[in-house]
Amino acid sequence: MTRIRGTHFVVVALALAAANVIAQGLPTARPEDEGFSPERLAYIDKFYSEKIDHGDLAGIVTLVSRHGKIVHFSALGYADVEKHTKMEKDTIFRQYSMTKAIASTALMTLYEEGRFQIDDPISKYLPEFANLRVLRTPDGPLDETVAPEHPPTIHDIMRHTAGFTHGLSNDKFDEQYAKADLFSVDLTLDEMMKRLAKIPLRYQPGTKWAYSVGPDVQARLVEVLSGVPFDEYLQKHIFDPLGMKDTGFWLGPDKADRLATVHWMKDGKLTPIDEAHGHPEGDMALYQPWSVNSYTVNHKRKGGSYGLVATAEDYWRFAQMILNGGELNGVRILSPQTVHFMGQDHLEPAGIPDYEKGDGFGLGFAVIENQAAAATLGSVGGLSWGGAATTSFWIDPKEDIVVIAMTQHMSAPAAGDAVAQMRTLVYSALIGK
Repeated sequence: MTRIRGTHFVVVALALAAANVIAQGLPTARPEDEGFSPERLAYIDKFYSEKIDHGDLAGIVTLVSRHGKIVHFSALGYADVEKHTKMEKDTIFRQYSMTKAIASTALMTLYEEGRFQIDDPISKYLPEFANLRVLRTPDGPLDETVAPEHPPTIHDIMRHTAGFTHGLSNDKFDEQYAKADLFSVDLTLDEMMKRLAKIPLRYQPGTKWAYSVGPDVQARLVEVLSGVPFDEYLQKHIFDPLGMKDTGFWLGPDKADRLATVHWMKDGKLTPIDEAHGHPEGDMALYQPWSVNSYTVNHKRKGGSYGLVATAEDYWRFAQMILNGGELNGVRILSPQTVHFMGQDHLEPAGIPDYEKGDGFGLGFAVIENQAAAATLGSVGGLSWGGAATTSFWIDPKEDIVVIAMTQHMSAPAAGDAVAQMRTLVYSALIGK
């Protein structure tokens, strides 16, 4: 379908298409019909049930699809261990950094409309970034800065090479992000950008992959280029068309009780993060009870780095759309060429070291470049990312697979290790075409 903004016909057509996606529900198939061993795939539940019984994991929702059909979908354990709230397939999870891939997709819909070029300086659209400075040396004094060798581009912010950081460590540089209160729930994207622009870049643009708040800059670009608030843009152009009915930046009273609790390991026991139970050590904003538990209030912050909540089913719809080359059930979000462009490694060709051994980075996704070097199962060209509360997804274009794993844990290493094992469990069960 041709996507032309502002016409009554297209709005109605998108609404009808979205209703069709929802009405169709999830397509399912028998594992053996899609190349999976039923017995080996069933081991996923056995594996995670043992982790839950051992106290390493509160609960988990896992979803596996191949050729666009669900072959495994289960909910195990608890959404809240203290309240014994059962984990359900429609439990809602904080996505944290899994917001980033969606932010990049939103920005690329505007790229397809000719609103910008990938190598445009961000200051062309956000003038507050026109006079950025860069630290003379990445770990040097904060007051010793130089001019950037070239201004950070939209390409840079999409592949995390602009020189920004994420402000999530406790070193002196990232403390500037905390002092500027960049992650306040009461800060709009416009206000965040004005504060961010006053902080020097840590690295020269285009020289190093550094995990960053780049997706927040992307989100603000979406607002400026479209003239629509970021959350409204996502709702109209991604969530509604794809039938992502439980995805957004906050939950009203009708859905709040489906939001899973974030747990942390306190004195050897999984415990909720809240005012009563405390939080992991450190001042990182994501650990704070006010941050973890702010999702039932419609705050000003609607960011691209984190902020979305979603069910496993909803995120599957987004990921399957990417795997399908930008389309799901007759609704086209991006062209196949654009999706292919986003899924390439954008680091090595630019002479930038991979962010991890064997893994490159595209426009919103990590990309497997060398399976042996990455020391992981999965196909070259596979896309993935995860969230701070131990959510994860991956897309395998070669094997035509999408996998979603959703939990809610921070500072619980055993839970993170268990979710990382999902790759082994899925690929060990894949025995045919």
